Formats: sequence, structure tokens, C-alpha cells
Amino acid sequence: MAHMLSLTASSVTRPTTFVRGTRICPAGLRSRGVNGQVFAPAVKHTRRTPSAQVVRASREGELQEKTEGFLAHKGQQENAYGLLTAAWAAVAIAKLVFTQQFFSYVFGITNPHVGLLGLQRLAGFSSLAPAVAAYTLAKAASGDRLDSHTYLRQNLGLAVAGSVTLFYLWQTPATVLNAGFQKLAAGLATATAVIAGAVYTQTSGFGFNLTKISKGFYSSVLALLSPDNSNAAVYSFISAALGIYSAVLLFGPHELASQWLTVGSGEVSLYLQREIGLSTFLAAVQTYCLKDAADRKRLGRSTFKNLNLGLATIAAGNASALWWAVNTAKMVDWTTQSKFRLAFLAVQVVTYAYNWIESDRDEDEQINKIESAFDNATDSLRDVAKKGERKAKELWEQGEDKLEETKHKGKKYADKAEDEAEDIGDKAKDKFGEAKHKGQKYADKAEDEAEDIGDKAKDKFGEAKHKGQKYADKAGDEAEDLGDKAKGKAEEIGDKGKKYANKAQDEAEDFGDEAESKTKKYANKAENEADKFGDKAKRETESAGREAERFGDKAEREAKDTGKEAKGQARRRGFL
Repeated sequence: MAHMLSLTASSVTRPTTFVRGTRICPAGLRSRGVNGQVFAPAVKHTRRTPSAQVVRASREGELQEKTEGFLAHKGQQENAYGLLTAAWAAVAIAKLVFTQQFFSYVFGITNPHVGLLGLQRLAGFSSLAPAVAAYTLAKAASGDRLDSHTYLRQNLGLAVAGSVTLFYLWQTPATVLNAGFQKLAAGLATATAVIAGAVYTQTSGFGFNLTKISKGFYSSVLALLSPDNSNAAVYSFISAALGIYSAVLLFGPHELASQWLTVGSGEVSLYLQREIGLSTFLAAVQTYCLKDAADRKRLGRSTFKNLNLGLATIAAGNASALWWAVNTAKMVDWTTQSKFRLAFLAVQVVTYAYNWIESDRDEDEQINKIESAFDNATDSLRDVAKKGERKAKELWEQGEDKLEETKHKGKKYADKAEDEAEDIGDKAKDKFGEAKHKGQKYADKAEDEAEDIGDKAKDKFGEAKHKGQKYADKAGDEAEDLGDKAKGKAEEIGDKGKKYANKAQDEAEDFGDEAESKTKKYANKAENEADKFGDKAKRETESAGREAERFGDKAEREAKDTGKEAKGQARRRGFL
């Protein structure tokens, strides 16, 4: 049930109304208009307009983000909540208009006790709570406002209520409920839990994070203890009381709850008790949303007007059912619990109805204030525009005078600059002629010096050439002397080489003769050895041949003897 009261109430304002990039209202006036628009005291704020590309990219990103996932598109959300509204409203109407017939169909009791019918009427009015929640969520979906804390709380409350309903349907014995109704009720509870849970996950910004939900529930409980005004304090009291009452109906002893509901124990009354407890839980969540709106003075918004009207109707219906049970049906007497319940229901009716009526009156007053502020702002803008026009005209005339004066001064300075330019040009021509004369003089001098240097160079070249020829002749003579010496040395070395070559040839011939003699000696020895081995091999071969002949003769004799013996045996046995 976490987060039924969600985050701590905070002051939230809608964008300020701007007139040509500013927001303006008479000094000292600060009021909230329709949709929470604000007119601040005579303050100008320059508004930076984002580029078209930035706006387009932002819108495309938001559209893509909001159209991804299950029930992410606002059209799908609006249709889903519309179906839930119709379904829960149909259930409430069936319980209230066709009380006995519906009760007999659901529980299979043809003549129910009048007290059970009274309890059925309480359940019928309580079934309006999810219908009201679904209706406000459908309106918010059409305006793409489901990420607000008000609608996040209601979505989370519906998801919890649907899930707990499924648990109690599963826990209720099969003999208590009609099988067909049990399937229909399970389908509606499942649809409620899935739709609300999916949209909550899409719009919360952090998915279905139980840690964050628990922290939000804790901060919301603390916020109940610190309302900002008396109206919010009354809502805090009602929300806390409804939360405690729903906890008693859902988890408390059946005997205690039955005293509050004026009906005794039993499986049927226990089922209806749980059903009323879940609707009471939703009413507690919705009342906390009204408390938050009262803190921020926004009860004039359509969502909170619908919540006030719906909760006032539920509370009035419950009060009428209780009155009927005590005075008309005479089921019980006016006990302390009954009186306390009736008083508490009266407080709810008065609070919800009063704020629903006052919200229209406050809205009219705010509209009048806005219109008055707008008229004052319009008059102020007209005065500012007229002053601006006069000032602009004065500045234009002053600008024309300044322009003429500037033109006159400019022409004067232009003439002066032209004269100075002509003087500078004449001086430059004189300087150019003087420089040209000096340049010709230096050129002639340079030419003469160049001729002198050329003559000296020629003389130096002749002298160098003569010296070079002299050194060349000397080098030629020295080269011839060295050539002759080299030739004699070469002839001497040639004679020595020839001598050594002859000696080497003689030694080689001696070695050749000695090698030939040794070779013949060893060849003869090898030949003799080969002859010996050949004779020996021949003898051994002949001996082996004779031995083979002996073995052959012997084998032939043995074969003949064996054949004769075999032939004799065959005759004896009659084979031949």
C-alpha cells in the first residue's frame, strides 16, 4: 500500500503568463489565475527562446519516449481508463439499483437478510471510488499530465487495490461466490492492477522501485502531520482516519469490523467487508491528494473538483445506508460506534461539498482579478508604447542633426587630406629624381672598378699557367726515372721466379716416379691375394656341389620308398 500518500507536498506553479517576452502586473498584486498562471509585480524577465531545431528535437524525443512500451501512448491510456471507469461504474450501479438481484446472483442466496443488503449498498457506494479515480486519470491522460504526483498516487492506489482484490478472491471459499462472477471480478481486478501499474511504471521516472515507493510513503505520512492551512488540516485528519479504518476492515478482527458495519459475522459479510476496506483505502489516497492540493491552494483545478464531488457522493451514500440500517430497517440501535461513524461521514460530506462549491467561487474571483490585472497591464503597455514612440521621434530628429554635422566635418577633413596627399606626392617625385641620379653615378663607378679587377685577373691567370707548365715538366721527368727503376726490379724478380719453378718441377717428377713404383708393388700384392682367395672359393664351391648331389640322391631314394609303401597300403585297403 506504499505511496498512497506519495511525496511531501510542495508548492508547484504553472508557467507565468508573458506579454511580448515579459510578465507584468500592477505593483503589489500577486494572484493565481486559471490553470495556476501567475502575474508578478511589475518585473520584466527576458525570456530566451530555444531554437526551432532544439524544440523540434525535444518534441520528437518526448514523442518517441512516450510511445514506447505497453500503454505508453496517451490515447491508449485514456481509452484504458475510460473502460475502467465504465466497468466500475456499472458494478456500483448494479449493487445500488439492483441490490437484491445482484446479491442473489453473486452469493446464491435467494432471500438474503436485510442487513446483508444494507452491507451490499455500502459496497455499492464504495465501488464508486475506483470509478472516480479512473475518471480523473482518463482526464489527466488526455492532457498528458499523468507524471504529476496526484495521478501517480492514484495509479499506485489502484494497482494495490486490484492486486489485494485478487488475493481476497483467491482466499474466499468457492462455495461463497458464484463461479461466473468470481471470474468477472478477477478479470476486472487484474485489468485495474495491470493498467494502473503499467502507467505508473511509465510515468514515475524510476519504474516500480519499491525502495523509492517506501520512502515516498514515509514522507507522505510525515506530511499529514504538517498541513499548511486549516483546510489542509481537515483533509489530513480525514485521510488518516480513512487509512486506519481501511486497515481495520482489511486486516482487523471480523468481530470489530462487523460492529462498525452493523452486520454480524459470516463468509459473505467478511467478503463484503474486505471489498469496502479496499474502496476505503482508495478514498484515503484520494483525500491525501486533496490535502496536497489544499496545501498548494489548487482545489479549483478540475481534477480536485471531481475528487471532491465524487468523495462527497460516496460519503453521503454511506451515511444514507447507515441511516437506513438504523432507522428504517431497525437492524440495530444507535450505538456509540454508529453515531461516531455517522458523525465522521458528516464531516466528510461537509468538507468535500464545501470545497467543491467554494472552488467555483474562488475561480470566479480569480478570473475577475486576472481580468482587472490584464486591463491594468494593457493600459500600462499603452502608456509605455506612447512614451517610447515620442522618445524614438526625438532621437530620430537628433540623429538627423548629428548626421548633417558629421557630413560637413567629413567633407572638411577630406579636402585637407587631399591637399596633404598632393604635397606628399610632389616631394616623393623630387626624392625619386635625386635617388635616380645618385644611382647612375654609383653604377658607373662600379663598372670601372670591375674592368680593373678583370685585367688583374687575366695577369694572374697567365702567371699561374706558366708556373703550372713548369711543375708539369718536372713531374714528367721524375715519373720516367721511377718507371725505369720499376722495370729493372721486375726483371730481377722474374729470373728468381723462373729458377724456383724449375726446381719445383724437378721435385715433382721425383715424387711421381716414387709413387708409380709403390703403386705397382701394392697392385701385384693385391693380385696375388685375390688369386689365393679365388682358388679357395672354387674348392669350397665344388665341395658344396658334391654334398648337394649326395643329399639329392638320398631324397630321391627316400621318396621312391615312401611311394612304394603308400601304394602297398592303398592296395591293402582296397583303394587300388
